[in-house]
Amino acid sequence: MSTALKPLVIGIGNLQRGDDSAGYRIAAALQDELAVPCRVIASHQLMPEFAEPIATASRVLFIDSTIDPERCSRWSSPQLEPLGCLPLTKTSLSHQGTPQDLLALAEALYSSRPPAWQLLIPSLHWEHGLELSPFTSSAAAMAVPLVRAWASGHA
Repeated sequence: MSTALKPLVIGIGNLQRGDDSAGYRIAAALQDELAVPCRVIASHQLMPEFAEPIATASRVLFIDSTIDPERCSRWSSPQLEPLGCLPLTKTSLSHQGTPQDLLALAEALYSSRPPAWQLLIPSLHWEHGLELSPFTSSAAAMAVPLVRAWASGHA
């Protein structure tokens, strides 16, 4: 059995809120692929319990949707963004934490803070519903090969 650290992908999103589910859907699709050489978590929200798998990863990619109008209007292809360091705060210990909060928590609890990136999928509709909008569906489909490449160490 190998003790080598593996990359970790965490996809976040609410399946009941339309485009908000993009990150979750990408992660769930990757979970179904046996060839993906990484650990994958699909979750409705970030949780403090993710600090342990983050601490034991070689690197981490957070996938989420964004409704930021500026990001959505200029989005043309998926872009991985490095996540900087932030100090541990009280928010880090709640269910409203950010990826940076979880990285700080992993460092505080396990003395490990792997390099991390985020991939934000543009989204238009967060109303109740089970389907992605055509815009977000297309963006998510374009992002999947990038995530696969990142998981394999090629991005």
